[in-house]
Amino acid sequence: MTTIKNLTLRIWRQDGPDADGAFETYAVDEVSDEASFLELLDILNERLISDGQQAIVFDHDCREGICGTCSLMVNGMPHGPERGSTVCQLHMRKFHDGEHIYVSRGGRARFRCCAIW
Repeated sequence: MTTIKNLTLRIWRQDGPDADGAFETYAVDEVSDEASFLELLDILNERLISDGQQAIVFDHDCREGICGTCSLMVNGMPHGPERGSTVCQLHMRKFHDGEHIYVSRGGRARFRCCAIW
């Protein structure tokens, strides 16, 4: 197991579907390269909640790559850099130390998934 260090996440946040939004920056000091991208978001959410901040809202159901509800744009690519995979099957070994990762919702509802509602 390897540890990925010093990630910067830029996540689209907005208060509701009609509200203006913006990318907010979050630092993740380290995460296992075996963790899935959704597990990375879970780790970040645990920290946000313990700091009294709003968690990042994202859809998921099976976490097995079957249902597709975890669809996100990761660095401008549907489901991220792993072609033919869903975000829940995207593992952190596809990223590198110090990388900046942009996360938003794809399609017509592009920025709604990572909102604070």
